[in-house]
Amino acid sequence: IILLTILVRSCMFPLSRKQALAAAKMQELQPELAVLKEKYKNTPEKFAKAQLDLFSKNKCHPLGGCLPALIQLPIFFGLYQAFNISVEMRGAHFLWVDNLAAPDSLFKFGFIMPFLGPSFNLLPILTVCLFLVQQKMLMPPPTTPEMEMQHKVFFYMTIFMGYMFYSVAAGMCVYFIASSLW
Repeated sequence: IILLTILVRSCMFPLSRKQALAAAKMQELQPELAVLKEKYKNTPEKFAKAQLDLFSKNKCHPLGGCLPALIQLPIFFGLYQAFNISVEMRGAHFLWVDNLAAPDSLFKFGFIMPFLGPSFNLLPILTVCLFLVQQKMLMPPPTTPEMEMQHKVFFYMTIFMGYMFYSVAAGMCVYFIASSLW
């Protein structure tokens, strides 16, 4: 799984690089966008035109960071399916995990925990923690109320993803952990 992660991330490097460069370019334009927003706060049409002019002058597209991420989605869906139905992953051992095709189940609670189920799965929690660390490292501190709201949305979205990941195959979590560390 780790070698597969290295292979996939290496193949996706040009897209990831383009995504990072587009995000950096958008971040550079934030002060100018704030000035435009203040200047045209009562005329949204003029703001939209000025914003498009700013983007075209700087050869930047607001969706430049999203397109590479969308291209990667089929790979993630394919990996998700592969880890769930792969016979080779069943019974495959990695660290404390006895079955990479099922949740890692570090220990049983002895009762059913609301939202989590009957066992404690460590890998999804590690995955979410790494995602939060990445967000903290890569996202600049908020300077406007909109950016502060965006930070909160990303934080809660990551927590929700952790809830969704809690019962996925351990192999998928190993993939995401290796990918985050990459």
